Amino acid sequence: MSRIVYLVLMIILVNHITSSEASDFGKFMKRLSQSTTKIKNQLMEFFYRFRSFFARHSESTHHSVTARGCGYALDDEPAIYHKQANIISKIKGGDDAIWHTWPWMVALFTNPRKGWSCAGVLINENTILTAAHCLLHAKVSEIKAIVGVHTILGKLNPLNYYSVKSVHRHPNFEDCCKNDLAVIKLMKPLLYGPKINSVCLPISPYLSVKDDDELVNRTGVIIGWGDSSKNGLTNMIKSFTLQQADIRIFSNESCRQAYDTIFDPETEICAGDYDQRSDTMSGDSGGPLLIRESDGRWILLGITSYGSATSPQEAPGVYVKISAFTQWLEPYLK
Repeated sequence: MSRIVYLVLMIILVNHITSSEASDFGKFMKRLSQSTTKIKNQLMEFFYRFRSFFARHSESTHHSVTARGCGYALDDEPAIYHKQANIISKIKGGDDAIWHTWPWMVALFTNPRKGWSCAGVLINENTILTAAHCLLHAKVSEIKAIVGVHTILGKLNPLNYYSVKSVHRHPNFEDCCKNDLAVIKLMKPLLYGPKINSVCLPISPYLSVKDDDELVNRTGVIIGWGDSSKNGLTNMIKSFTLQQADIRIFSNESCRQAYDTIFDPETEICAGDYDQRSDTMSGDSGGPLLIRESDGRWILLGITSYGSATSPQEAPGVYVKISAFTQWLEPYLK
């Protein structure tokens, strides 16, 4: 709420409560504070309802989406997820995602200097996962979650901005990049609908694979609004439209060959294109590595952490292995 609104409210209240005597100054200030809080809450509630109406999300749509469960989009026909990119394309500009195919995607505005610097993934009505390194040197009051958007026009719409209540980085996070995972709790729960839903975590009954070996060479999907090229000028506003690309899950041995002891197979997943045509780039950090199960649900396998493939000689991307952190995440999911 702007300072101007606060000033107007203060003037109205002062004029309204003129009958208070000087001896009752304490009571006057208490009443003033209570009245201001009440009016502020009423205005914010009006804003929430207006935003829900604008986004076409309601208690009804929320119930409908939650009844079906996590990991589903509004239009989840399998064919729309097999849109092939050009031979040289990457997530950085070659393959536009289908409109609102990925309703759990979140753009993060971390501070005025960095702007939309990272992504996140919605895992329930008020919880977002992202990379811990995305939140370094960022105050909670500066962070905003932009939810239910597809293009930069959605990022510019203040109705899509949600306030953050708290941030919880993994206690063993090291500046870059061990245990590179963080939880963001929103100030107010979201209403699910056509543009917003949560992704499934890699836990039973959603994920069918039993170990890492079953994931090797399986197709995954990476998503983000990160850099669209190596040109700094064109990357000032990142990708205009949400990007997606298919990649393969690498074996732990291949990842070790690429990163040596930097790669930790216990807490990280390595994935990319064996010809290095597809990978995440700067600005995609905190976004998801997804796989799809036979029932159509999308599972959050990893969170983009480090590594890039801006040239064919560089190593594939490394992702935080979510299955290794389910015990740490459990308290934040309640």
